[in-house]
Amino acid sequence: MPPNKEAPVPQIFKHLSVMQMALLFCLGSLAGTWLGVFLCRRLAHERIHGRRNANEMIGLTLASFSTLYGILLGLLAVEAYQDFSAVADVVSKEALTIAALHRDFDGFPQPTSSELQEKLRSYALEAVEAVHPPPDVSREAHSRSPGLTALFDQVMNFQPKLKSQEMVQAETFSRLNTLVEHRRYLIAAGDSGIPKELWWVMCLGGFLLLGLVTIFDMELHVHLILSGAIALFMGSVVFLIAAMDNPFNGGMTVDSGPIESVLQTFEAPR
Repeated sequence: MPPNKEAPVPQIFKHLSVMQMALLFCLGSLAGTWLGVFLCRRLAHERIHGRRNANEMIGLTLASFSTLYGILLGLLAVEAYQDFSAVADVVSKEALTIAALHRDFDGFPQPTSSELQEKLRSYALEAVEAVHPPPDVSREAHSRSPGLTALFDQVMNFQPKLKSQEMVQAETFSRLNTLVEHRRYLIAAGDSGIPKELWWVMCLGGFLLLGLVTIFDMELHVHLILSGAIALFMGSVVFLIAAMDNPFNGGMTVDSGPIESVLQTFEAPR
């Protein structure tokens, strides 16, 4: 996933919970649509359906437009879900790498082994904080890892005396480099998202779609039911995209449970 510019639209809602975001998108689209129905009802009847009912032409236009807009929403929803799943997978892999490093450090002599394991525990705490940073803290602050730097320095300065220690040191370097790759991926994922141009197109398409729905000429209760169903579903899909587009702050966030589970094994008496 290449790093893109940070998507500004979801960042507006990063302080909201999942329920608050759902209510905002769904109820907002529903209220806007029903308001449009009441405001456009008389105007549409006089200006659009004056001499001849235009429901058939509006229906054909709405069907074509909703097909294109539905494809756009579907592609964006799939992309957001795939990115979200990929980030969650990297967090799990980072936890596995941390657990493997903890075991590898047993191959170093004392007190180096205990010192490395303690520094690894400090890094794991950093990793949990990087997965769930405070909303007002820049992601750039988590790109610098004192714990990971300390691990590299100590392993690099270690002078092996046995062939087995040389093998353990080489394997440790390999796992530390893997840990760096995971961390950089997560930092890049926090700064990427759906481009703002696509957000503007999605918002414009939603307004046009709901606008076409409001100019139908039908009984009021039927109009409210049909337009409300479309508005609620469209709002829920847009909410889903916005919630998954930022996997670290706001909406649906990636679970740091795998790393926390590894931390619990570190703290258990051996």
